[in-house]
Amino acid sequence: MHKRVELTMTAFIARICFLALIITLPASFTASAYSSEEHKEEEPSSSESYIQVPTFTVTMYHRGRPKGTMTITMLVKVTDSEQQATARKYLPRLNSAYVIEASRLSHDYFDVEQPVNIAMIGDAFQLATNRVLGHHDAHVLISDVIVNNK
Repeated sequence: MHKRVELTMTAFIARICFLALIITLPASFTASAYSSEEHKEEEPSSSESYIQVPTFTVTMYHRGRPKGTMTITMLVKVTDSEQQATARKYLPRLNSAYVIEASRLSHDYFDVEQPVNIAMIGDAFQLATNRVLGHHDAHVLISDVIVNNK
């Protein structure tokens, strides 16, 4: 009988500790949320802008035959307000250049069975951006590259 009382006391203490943890947990989350708000990095300057490029998909190949797709999501970062207007104006040309480069790379260099070289895509897109816009002040930022097999 003495052992049974010990087990229930242990269970009782465990329950009290669990309840104390549940009560203090939300307070620690709110404290960490406030501290993260205080330590946020400052917002980008008003002269800096990110232009969302429409997501596009190109065909991936394996041994010369279409075997999947590659979907790319990206942004273009432009610092000068004059160049922002030019980049927005030329966005359809930029999108077309990106699709052409991605198609060329997926046909000539990439295989649907192998990992995609994101650095190669970024370099090709940066060269296309510089060529279309006529300056080197815009930067390509690739956020997602998704490869789907058939």
